[in-house]
Amino acid sequence: MKIAFICEFSHPSKCGVWNSVYHVANELKKRGHEIHIFSNNLIKGTSKTSKRQEKVKGITYHRFPITYKLSQNAYQWKFKKELIALKPDLIHAHAYRHTYTQKVPKIAKKLKIPCYLTTHAPFLEKGLRNPLLQFAVNLYDSLYSKKVLNSYTKVFPISKWEMPILKKLGLKKSKTILIPNGFPKEFLKIKVKPNKNAIFMGRIAPIKNLETILKSAKELPQVKFTIYGPIENGYKIKSQLKNINIIGQPYDQKEEIKELKKNSIFILPSKREGIPLALTEAMAAGLVCISSNTQGGKELIKHNKNGLLFQINDSDQLTLAIKNALSQKTWKKLSSAGKKAIKERTWEQITKNLENIYKTDKNNPKSF
Repeated sequence: MKIAFICEFSHPSKCGVWNSVYHVANELKKRGHEIHIFSNNLIKGTSKTSKRQEKVKGITYHRFPITYKLSQNAYQWKFKKELIALKPDLIHAHAYRHTYTQKVPKIAKKLKIPCYLTTHAPFLEKGLRNPLLQFAVNLYDSLYSKKVLNSYTKVFPISKWEMPILKKLGLKKSKTILIPNGFPKEFLKIKVKPNKNAIFMGRIAPIKNLETILKSAKELPQVKFTIYGPIENGYKIKSQLKNINIIGQPYDQKEEIKELKKNSIFILPSKREGIPLALTEAMAAGLVCISSNTQGGKELIKHNKNGLLFQINDSDQLTLAIKNALSQKTWKKLSSAGKKAIKERTWEQITKNLENIYKTDKNNPKSF
C-alpha cells in the first residue's frame, strides 16, 4: 500500500510524536509498503528548516513552508494539492487539534480512501496552557471535536486515560482503538547492572521540569546524573554541580542504547506526559524508572511494583525515590518488573496491529 503520514514535524526533528511516526513508518516500509511523510519544514526546537522534498532510508519526505504560526508547536502549511496528487491508499494523521487534522478527512473522502488519527494525548492538566490558548482549545472542542473525530475511519488514543475524555468529546466507541506508544525490540536485549548512575534522555525543554533533577542532585553527591538531549530553542539549563553532566545535543538509537547501558536509574520529572516514549524504552532496557506523577507516568508505572512515582515539582520525593532505587534488592525487583510490564509493546507488534486494521478497512469500503 501507498501510505501517507501527516504530522507537524519530521526528520531530523526530535520529539515524541515524530519518534512514534518514524518507528511505525519504518516498520511498515520493512513490510513492503511505500511510505510518504507530510509535515512542515521547520526543525523542531530550532529556527532551521529542512529540504522541501527528499528520500531518506526509503521514506519520502514532503515538507512545506509555514504560512502562519498558531502556537509554539502548531502551524499552518499548504499540503492539500500535493497529497491529492500522490493518491495514497490511506492517510494517517498524528496529533489531534492541529489544523491538518481537520483537512485530512475531507481529502480522504475526495480520494475515497480510509483515514486515521492518532491523538497523542493533547489533553493538558490545568494551568499548563496560557489562558488565551486554553480558551481557544475549549472553543474548538465545543464547536468541532465531535464532527472532526467521527469523520475519521478510526481514532487511536495512545493511552487509557484519554479514552473517557474522547468519549466525552463525542467520539463513537466503534471508532476508538487503543494503540499505545512502543519501543524498538533492540532495547529488550540491553543488560543493565545496578550502579549509582541516573539519567534523563529526551528533549531538554521547560515542560520536562529538569530543575527538579538539579535540586535532587545537590542532595545526592554520591550519584552521577546525566541530562542528555536536544535543547529547545531559547531554553537555558546549567549546573555547577560536579555530579551533573548536561549533554545538549540530539542522539540516535545507537547512542541512546550506549548511554542507557551506563546507567541503572532513569528519571522523567515532566510537568505532563501522554505515554512517554523515553520511559517505555528505559523500562524495556531494564533501568529502574522514576517518573513524576503525570497521567502518562501513572499509566506505565505502578508505584513500588514496576517503578517509582513522585509528585510533580517535589524534589524531596524524587530524592527519596532515588535513594530507594539505590538498594540492590529494590533495584532488582523493579528492574525485572518494569521490563516484564512493557515487553509486549515493541514497535514491530504495534505495527502489525495497525497493518491489520488498515487491511481490514481497505477491504471494507463501507467502513469509510
